[in-house]
Amino acid sequence: MAGHNSLLVPRASLMSFQFDPYPKMIEKPKWYWRTLSCVPYLLPLHEAIYMAENSFHLAPLLGEYNELLTQSFMDTIALVPSWFFMVYFCAVSLFLIRRRELPHFFRFHVLMALLLDNVLQIICTSCNWFPVFFFKGNRLLIHFWTGVALAYIFTVLECMRCALYGAYADVPSVADAAYIHTTPEFFR
Repeated sequence: MAGHNSLLVPRASLMSFQFDPYPKMIEKPKWYWRTLSCVPYLLPLHEAIYMAENSFHLAPLLGEYNELLTQSFMDTIALVPSWFFMVYFCAVSLFLIRRRELPHFFRFHVLMALLLDNVLQIICTSCNWFPVFFFKGNRLLIHFWTGVALAYIFTVLECMRCALYGAYADVPSVADAAYIHTTPEFFR
């Protein structure tokens, strides 16, 4: 058996997997579902703009937007207790995302907004662990974090555009997680 050469060569599977993550849309969702799908994106958008303006010195780029919309929104957010966002996340998850009566399109975008908000919270928390010299004296890191903030803001704006257009937003990993948690097979 030592001199026997096997004719069986290990190969990758010949079966090709066609993964189409989003359900086929026969028609565009109604205008009110598309508009309602944009509302949850306002929280991560405002938090990102507020964080970017204060932390990463983007005030000249953002202009008067902070004064008109973000400041009043963040003042209102500051009035709620610290445990509110945990309750908000659980309530939305249980009462909106798990309801099969609501369109998949709406539930998908609500969960995308929640997941993008969680990504922002992770970024903010990890930034707090860094020493101060990462932000004060190092110009390279200031530009890096400015790029991260702008990329996040544009990602949320793109998700809002997709929701208004009536399409699924395709943000890597986040969209996959949102789709998995809004499919009926996941509820079983």
